[in-house]
Amino acid sequence: MENQLICGLTEAEIQELKNQHGTLILGTVKQGEKEFKAIFKEPNFKTLEATGAVSERSEIRGTKALYDNCIVKADPEVEQRDMLQLKAVQAVAEYMQSFNVSVKNL
Repeated sequence: MENQLICGLTEAEIQELKNQHGTLILGTVKQGEKEFKAIFKEPNFKTLEATGAVSERSEIRGTKALYDNCIVKADPEVEQRDMLQLKAVQAVAEYMQSFNVSVKNL
């Protein structure tokens, strides 16, 4: 069985990107029957702080800044279409929401 490429990358190339960037997030945007993929690196505090400051003035610019600072690789369609970029970067926000925490008094 042939492995399917993600954003045109082989498994070995994706592993190389993981080694370079750390945790990677795969975002998928669906429009009708079409799927578009983008790979993001996990944002650090500096990126979150900077994009949060930009978002206070313009949510679109803040979202675009998050995309620009975290994108590692994307399908060509994502690279060319602003709407796909805005939707794809939502994967980073969903990733952040995927963590669960618990607390306990000691």
